[in-house]
Amino acid sequence: MAATVNGESQEASPMVSDWRNLIPATGLKEYWHPAVRDKDVKANKPQFLKMLGEDICLFRGKSGNVAALANSCPHRGAKLCAGDIMFKGFVTCHYHAWTWDENGECVAILSEGPESPHVGRVHARVYPTATLKGVVFVWMGKGEPVPLEQSIPEEFFEEDTLVFNWPTVWPCNWRPGLENVADSHFRYVHRNSALCLMRPIAPPSPGGARAQIMNKHRLRPPAAVAGDRDAADRPYQDYYPGVDAKWPKTKYRMLWTWIFDWSFKRKWRKPFKVSEEWGGGSHLPGFVRLNYGTHMYTRWAVPIDENNTRFFYFHSARPETKLGKLYEWAHWNLFHNWAMNRNFSEQDRKGALEAYWPAPEHLSLTDAQTIMWRRMLLTARGVRPEREGDTSIAAARAEVAAAEEAHAKATDALGTVSWR
Repeated sequence: MAATVNGESQEASPMVSDWRNLIPATGLKEYWHPAVRDKDVKANKPQFLKMLGEDICLFRGKSGNVAALANSCPHRGAKLCAGDIMFKGFVTCHYHAWTWDENGECVAILSEGPESPHVGRVHARVYPTATLKGVVFVWMGKGEPVPLEQSIPEEFFEEDTLVFNWPTVWPCNWRPGLENVADSHFRYVHRNSALCLMRPIAPPSPGGARAQIMNKHRLRPPAAVAGDRDAADRPYQDYYPGVDAKWPKTKYRMLWTWIFDWSFKRKWRKPFKVSEEWGGGSHLPGFVRLNYGTHMYTRWAVPIDENNTRFFYFHSARPETKLGKLYEWAHWNLFHNWAMNRNFSEQDRKGALEAYWPAPEHLSLTDAQTIMWRRMLLTARGVRPEREGDTSIAAARAEVAAAEEAHAKATDALGTVSWR
């Protein structure tokens, strides 16, 4: 199938056909996903939530925990989120007053009286939930939930670790929303963010190094070449003969960036230690982790539907004292959430919103992480398995392998290059 750009159909090259469309447009359902902040679900009113293409009704069950039911009442399809919490811990449908508990069991039908024969015999679909660090996670799969530890990073289970969060919504599909990790966009897209104004613009990244799939769910980016970011023998400005000009255009930020050197050195005095399982890189079902030393950054994409994605930004830190906890709280609320998430990370929006996906591509050496990420998605739980007579998945995997091979040959021809 051809991509459409500016209203015109364009055939993709053999290297980049529409195998990308085999990656589920509404996400990977056989995983746990962050759904909502626990504090946002009130005890006196059910709440609507759409995620991974499905409509869900959230309410507080008798246990006090957030419960999730399919939003369609099994009686005649009325929306449960439009109902009432007539009795604490139960949701009552607004239409015929069928009342449901957190286990999805019909416990009363107020319109038919206490002798209704359907009580205890009709069940609504239940989505298992778990609340960790103030965030409600939901299992969207059809089978039995896998252990939480297989989908959720380890610091969410550490009692003394602080995990701050901020959710936002992007009007785009989740797939392009995650395809900007460890490629060459950083020095241009983020050049004028508050955090990057504290440092010289980073040197270019011709790419070449390859990422590695770890334990089938983590894509570990290659380590940066030692010293390449601050190479003393590399000019700050590069000359581009095609435009007969240098870029960066000026050196004005050199007047103040030296002032912030101490803060960047501080980050690595006591690194944020994580296991190999949960280190930096891209992770299934759809999030990115970056270890900044003082904290761990996680950006988790949760599809709402094919055209919208809810992003959860997580900031994990391990202060050892009460004063340290106070500092982390103040730093997050007064500066870091704005600087890192609302300002820096939100600049990535444009790469997903102002793009045609999937359009024909001409992949570069700096796209190695994207190639491997797509490959890993094709092996995720719940992605359509290969069947006899159905060669689409096999063909897609063959194309990814071809892209990897072409990338490897180009890398060998280029020689040793840097990576960020």
